Amino acid sequence: MLARAVCCSSHHVGVMQLISPWGIALSLGPKPISGIAVSLDGSRLPSISGGALLDGVDLTNAFIPGCNLSDASLVKADLRWANLGECTVANADFSEADLFHTTLDLGVLDGARFVRANMFGANLNEVKSTGADFTKAYMKDIAMEEGDFRGSIFSGGFMMRAVLIDSKLNYVDMRLAVLTGAALEGAVLDNANIQGALLNGAQLTGTSFRKADLENVRFTNARVEDTVIEGALNVPDHLMQMIAE
Repeated sequence: MLARAVCCSSHHVGVMQLISPWGIALSLGPKPISGIAVSLDGSRLPSISGGALLDGVDLTNAFIPGCNLSDASLVKADLRWANLGECTVANADFSEADLFHTTLDLGVLDGARFVRANMFGANLNEVKSTGADFTKAYMKDIAMEEGDFRGSIFSGGFMMRAVLIDSKLNYVDMRLAVLTGAALEGAVLDNANIQGALLNGAQLTGTSFRKADLENVRFTNARVEDTVIEGALNVPDHLMQMIAE
């Protein structure tokens, strides 16, 4: 059973709501909504087309697996607890969006923007996310295992206790990122720029930093068993000592 729309039919509306038969409201606005196709079954949205203008949209608890949000604009959207597993969101803009505990597992996130987004506890496991921008995103307790994040930007991100086990992080920009207590076992950060990042207490068993720039990175109390720093630049003295021990 589909939802009913409350508001007028227009390319530009103040606020538009889709109301399910169970009274669940989906607010679309106050932005243009041309180019969007939505089907509702309770709180489930099986289809949303790519290129949609969804700035500020409320998609809390939405269930949208396999959706296509490529090139969509979801600036300041509310996606708390939403399930976007296996969705394609390539080049979509989630800047300043709320993705608290949002699921994007197995999705395609290439070129997507998550600048200053709240991604606390989000799930991005096994995603393809090359060239994405997570600048200054809040990513505490985020799960990002076995993902492909090559060439992505995490500069200034708060990634305390982030789980990045076995992820590809080649050529990433992690300058000034906070990765205290992060799990990076088996992750590859070759050629990454990690200047000024905090990796205190991080799990770095088998982590590779080949040719990475480690200037002013703090590794206090990190676990560095079998950590690879071959060809790394500006390796801190305390890291050299920890590895030698």
